[in-house]
Parts: sequence; structure tokens; C-alpha cells
Amino acid sequence: MKVRQLPYYYLAGAIVASAIAFIPTFLPVQLFLAWTAISLLCVASAYWLNSASLFRKNQDGRIPVVIRLAFIPFLLGATLYNAWARHRESVPALQQISEGLFVGRRLFPSDVEMLKQHKIAAVLDVTAEFDALDWSLSDADIHYLNIPVLDHASPSIEQIHQAIQWIDHQRRQHGAVLVHCALGRGRSVLMVAAYLLSQCDDNDVDKVMQHISDIRSTAKLNSHQRKCLKSYKQQHQLAVTETAWVIANPVSGGGKWESYQQPLQQALAPYFQLEILETTPEHDAGACAKDALQQGAKLVIACGGDGTLAAVAAALNGTETVMGVVPMGTANALSQVIWGVSSKLSPLKAATRTIIEGRKRAVDIACANEHTVLLCVGVGFEQQMIEQADREAKDRLGQLAYLQGLWQACQANQQLELQLRVDDGEQETLTTASVIVANAAPLTTLLAQGNGEPVVDDGKLDMTWLTPVDGDQGHWLSLAELLYQGVTEERSGERSNHRQVRSVELARADGEALKFVVDGEPYQAPKVKISVQPHAIQLLVSERLDY
Repeated sequence: MKVRQLPYYYLAGAIVASAIAFIPTFLPVQLFLAWTAISLLCVASAYWLNSASLFRKNQDGRIPVVIRLAFIPFLLGATLYNAWARHRESVPALQQISEGLFVGRRLFPSDVEMLKQHKIAAVLDVTAEFDALDWSLSDADIHYLNIPVLDHASPSIEQIHQAIQWIDHQRRQHGAVLVHCALGRGRSVLMVAAYLLSQCDDNDVDKVMQHISDIRSTAKLNSHQRKCLKSYKQQHQLAVTETAWVIANPVSGGGKWESYQQPLQQALAPYFQLEILETTPEHDAGACAKDALQQGAKLVIACGGDGTLAAVAAALNGTETVMGVVPMGTANALSQVIWGVSSKLSPLKAATRTIIEGRKRAVDIACANEHTVLLCVGVGFEQQMIEQADREAKDRLGQLAYLQGLWQACQANQQLELQLRVDDGEQETLTTASVIVANAAPLTTLLAQGNGEPVVDDGKLDMTWLTPVDGDQGHWLSLAELLYQGVTEERSGERSNHRQVRSVELARADGEALKFVVDGEPYQAPKVKISVQPHAIQLLVSERLDY
């Protein structure tokens, strides 16, 4: 059956049930038919949206009672079909595909003894529509994970990455792994095939599928599933990482690492062997990252503020090692670029989910003199704001310290006369109270929103500066204009200016040392030259950046 046709079958069933429900008969029958129509319509919608979350299956494999009640007509039909299909099948409930790797159908309490006989220590359940066993009542020490996928549908690459990471780690740490769906034909077979493909660069999709079907005769992928698997393989997206190196700055954010460490380990331990390095005043984040690279690290997770992240990025610049981020600073501007508002609501959850899903993107960084820039370089208001928001103010006010610093900078309204050179062109003179050169910047970095939020992998820098005004009131109007531009990505007014560049050199016209900030860290020099390095690091990102 083609997955594209499935929602139309469910829609047709909903229409028929709805039509019959309007025929005057016994009221309970009419209500049941209306219930069936709504249930099937919701399932059809789930297929159109490719959203297995419709069934709200929990991490322990249980579907909430209210959801089960709402979908009783559909679940009853699915259960009856599966019972009929199992009765007709000649293949065993589960079969070994390779050493320590099994594929099978949905489990029942009667199957527990068979799991023990095969010494299966971990179960990956890829059904969305059925409850899992209550392992607490099974008298079996089983590690369990549910990755919900709709029947006949294809999992996303993020779900496949999560699955193959989990399978690999469980096999190494605990023993045999069973991957199951409803009947052990499609979804589970796809996940097992993806894992086998991840273990050898020479593996071919057709050969792997032939190997599986030689063992389990009912194993078969539909055309969409096979096409997705081949695409993921051709794009080299099927790979596992055995070890994750965690580099933590224990003093970031006033000591957040103490409360983050245990939940971070609990979230990542089922997928990776973890190596944790804590920074010290003598051995900073950059040095720790270099230590990890010397040990052959393929994944380095930077835990700290934006300064810590920049130091790790500098060490990984130009390598194939992937960088993950766990925000623990005060501003955490890079995390806002990656996750948006969720970086404030549940930063650790957003970070671990992104690391597990493995969605990576080659992103730009910049260089300001000898300093690595992930976010932006600021002169004027940005520098003054950071200077005012010292450690005592940040500990006392948190991120409000930056707002206080910006207010004080606007009040002072210090105009700077700067000399600049763009893309090695002719020298120009610029008078402004604020100039930002941004590689990436969230909406909260208003001073960088001259043309909306900068794109982190476009190979360009976004330069935004303010038109000189008299008094601080004019600057608040300029900030309002930048806020509008950041939200709408539309240019408006003449209070702010924007230009895209690949390099820019800034210096004070009076020859005095120029004060500037790089990703929130203050510096000064006779001049600062900022240049972009396109696609310099591999960064794990959220679906928010899937543009």
C-alpha cells in the first residue's frame, strides 16, 4: 500500500461513517459511527502532516487514556487487523538479523521469556499507535526507547539518527537489541537497515534489504521508505558517533554546571559514551577542545556562555568534528539563534534533543583580529552596554543587566567618528553611536537587526549602524525601528543603516585605541579587522534553521 494513499482511505472511511451516522437508527449506533468518523479523520490528518505525535505516546511506551478513548474505533480496527495478520504469518515473532540485532513484531507479555532466551537487553519500539509492554511488570531488565512512526510512513532523518545512535550504544553497553513495529515488516526493518548501513561505507541499500528479507521473508519496504533510505545513504547521513566529548565551564552563568551536569548525562548516556572535561583558569575551553581533537573526537559539546562556545569553535575551525551547544551563560545569544524562544523556556531539553537528533549544518564564523566570532563585533552602544553589565550586575539582574547597560549608553549618546574600509576598498568616514558587524544575532540583539536576523551560513557579514541623532529619545526610536525590521525582515525608515560585507576594518578617526566587544567579551586595539570564514564549523542545529 502506498503511504500517500493511506490518508484518503481513512478520509473515505470517515465520510462513509459520517454519512451512515445521519441515517435515523439506534442512537448509540449513530454516536459510535460519528465517533468513528472523527477518529478516522484525525488519523488521516496525522498522515497528511506526517505527525505520529497524534497518539501522544509517552517515553515509557504508554498512550494516555484520554487518547486511547478518543481513538478506540481506529485502535480497535488496527488491533483486529494485526491479530489477523499475525495469525496468517509463518515467520517467528522476532528474528536475528546480525549478531546482537533482532527485528520483530509488537510484543506481548507472552514474549518476555523469548526475550530472555535471546538475551535481549534493549527494545526499540517504532510504533505510534500501540501501547508498549509495562516493563516494570515484566520481570525483565530491558532498556526501552520509543520513536513513534506512523504505519507505512518513513521516519525523518532525525528519528533515524536517534535510532541508530541508540542501537549502537545499547549493543556496546548492554547486549542484544530488538527493533520492532506492529508486524516486523516495514518500520522496524527500515531502522535495522539504516543501522546496518551506518556500520559500513560499502553497504548498498538493495544488498542490505536482500540480506534482511533472506532471514525475514515478510520484510519489505514500500517505495517511499526505500527512496528515503537510499537518499539518506547517498547523502552520507547514516553515521553513528561512539563518544561525545563534553567541555564544561563550571563558572558559566554563576555555576549552572552543578545543576546541569546530572540531567545532561542522564539525557545523553543512552546514546553516547561521555567524556567530560571541565575548564580551569589554567586550561580553558579551547585547550580542552584541542585535547578532545587529539583523542579523535567526532562530536564536541560546549557547555557554557558565548565566550566558552567561541573558544571551542576556534579549536574546531576547519575540522570535520561536529559541535553541539548547551547554553549556560547569561545572554546565551547563540542558543537563541539556534532555538529561538525555546532556549529560554527549556534550554537543556532543547540542547539535548538537538544533540540526539544530530541535525548538523556547516555555518560561518568570523575573525576579529585574532579573536573568533560566532555572533558579532560591537562598537559604541554594544561595547558600552557590555562594559556596564559587569559580573556583579549580571549576578544581581541577570539579562536585565544588559538592558540597564543599553539604557545608560543611550543616555550618554556618545558619537564616534570612525574610519572604515569595506572589502579592502577605499577608506571611508562614519559618524555613529553604534555599529555592529554580525555573523549571527538573535532578535534580542536589536542593534544587529538592520536587515532582519542575519543568516548564519550565507558567507557574508551584516553591518548595521545608527544614524546620528540629538538626545537619547531619538535612539529609542531607532531601536524600535530595528525591532520592527528584526520581526518583519523589512527595511523601514532612515534611523538605521545596513550593508552586507565580507570584511570590514574599523578604527577611531582620532587615533585613540578602539574599544569593541566580540561575542560579549571586551577588547581594545588601535583597529579591528573583521572577516568572514564561510562554512568553517559543523554545528548541531534545530529544525528552526532548516531554511
